[in-house]
Amino acid sequence: MISLTSKNEYNSLIDTLSVYGNVLTDVPMKQYTTFKTGGPADILVHPLSSDDMRTIAAIASENRIPLTVIGGGSNLLVGDGGIRGIVMRVALDDDDDKLIISSEMGTIRADARVKKSTLIQHCIHRGFSGVEFMAGIPGCLGGGIVMNAGTNMGCFADILTRVRYINSKGKKIDEVINRANTGYRSMGLPEGSIVYSAVFSLVPAENAQVVQHSVEQIIRERNQKHPVQFPSAGSVFKNPDGHASWKLINDAGLKGKSVGGAMVSDLHTNFIINTGNATSADIRNVIELVQDTVLKTYGIHLYPEVRMIGDFS
Repeated sequence: MISLTSKNEYNSLIDTLSVYGNVLTDVPMKQYTTFKTGGPADILVHPLSSDDMRTIAAIASENRIPLTVIGGGSNLLVGDGGIRGIVMRVALDDDDDKLIISSEMGTIRADARVKKSTLIQHCIHRGFSGVEFMAGIPGCLGGGIVMNAGTNMGCFADILTRVRYINSKGKKIDEVINRANTGYRSMGLPEGSIVYSAVFSLVPAENAQVVQHSVEQIIRERNQKHPVQFPSAGSVFKNPDGHASWKLINDAGLKGKSVGGAMVSDLHTNFIINTGNATSADIRNVIELVQDTVLKTYGIHLYPEVRMIGDFS
């Protein structure tokens, strides 16, 4: 629990944070991750605006309280012991597109809290293409931007022109994206950046119905190839140069390997699934089992895409 000198100080902190966001205390993080695991956060705040994000970060800094920033929880493994301090969740749970502004020229400005699926539909309805690669990828834009999420069809850096973020000193930065500074699963932003808005450049679609059909087809194919009936965080490992992680894992004989309630999917071996009663420790143990086995078998180290935070002890 947060270390403050008195209960009055704690209550005062909650009251202050409540001005800038919706506040929950001692909330299980399994409610906010697609793995459906994770212990309680001391304080969880859903900021009301980008200015509120900066204020919440400042409050945490001034009170020397640890601050953890998360998005939609789709690429996250939270320890069973939970997260100490303040968790700021930069994500919306509805499909409202009021936080997206588009021009006839294909310039799209979107709040980082907006879901990827919401942006896709907004763009299609306005006659643009270029966001198809996001189809079926869960979570909000902010998380996707930070890790330059993508598929073999493309990634965020392909369409992102500017990103607006709060740096580690609490200053708002408006930065032009230099494609040369981005990389595989990296947007090249400074450590500790809190993305609050982004600008995309898209091209007109020749036929919006064709784009919609393409998105629907991509989602159908993902649902056929991926174990969507089980909680997971999508692909767990980055692809090493010249290799596909799923094939290394499969060929190492790890398909179906399990620890507790966590298992390497037998449908797609770069997915680790929660079969129903997994703990975060189970999932991390499977991650380590896969890493150790692939390293011993092929001499290749697999690096997780999944961000692991909180108390695993």
